[in-house]
Amino acid sequence: MPKRFMCLVIIFLLRGINLHSQEMIWEELNLLNENVKIDFSLFPTKHKWEKNKCIPILDTPSKKNYRTIIAGGAEMEANFDGKYRIVEFGAGSGVQYFFIIDLNNGNVYEGRTSSFGIKYSTNSSMIIINPIENMFWEDGDFVPYWSFIEYIKWNGEGFISLAIINGGLYGNNLLDAKN
Repeated sequence: MPKRFMCLVIIFLLRGINLHSQEMIWEELNLLNENVKIDFSLFPTKHKWEKNKCIPILDTPSKKNYRTIIAGGAEMEANFDGKYRIVEFGAGSGVQYFFIIDLNNGNVYEGRTSSFGIKYSTNSSMIIINPIENMFWEDGDFVPYWSFIEYIKWNGEGFISLAIINGGLYGNNLLDAKN
C-alpha cells in the first residue's frame, strides 16, 4: 500500500473527524477513493459466454418475484465477467438491487443493495457498489453521511469484499481494506 494512502487513512482514523459539512464529506470521500487503486484490470475474467440462450433458474421467492426482469436479462448478451448478465432495478426509496445470471447454465445469483448503482465490466469479475461518479443527492452536491463505496469481487458463487470506503457515518471516516 502506498505510504501516502496509509498516512491519509491513519490521519482520518486518529482525528476521529467530526463532519458537519456535506462539502467535507464529499471532499474526504473523494480523496479516499482517489487513493484506492483498485482497477477492473486487476481482476480479469476467466469465463467465456457460449452465445446460447438459457432458461433462468428461479429457485427462491425473491427470484420468482422478479422473474420478468430476470427472464428479460437472460435474453440479452453477457455484460459482466465474460459469461454473466447483470440486471439492475430500483427497489423503492432510493434502493437499487441486481441479479447475476450465468448465461451458460441459467443459474441466478442475488446481488447486493446500493443507493447509487453499480459499475462493472464484461472483462472483469469486480463490481463497484455506489461508484463515486454516481453519487449525488437532490441538489447534486450533497453526499449523505451514510454513503459508502465498496469494491467486491465475484467468485462465481458469491462476493469477496476488497475494500469499503465509508463517507462519514456518524462523523467518522474509515477505510476497511481487506486482502
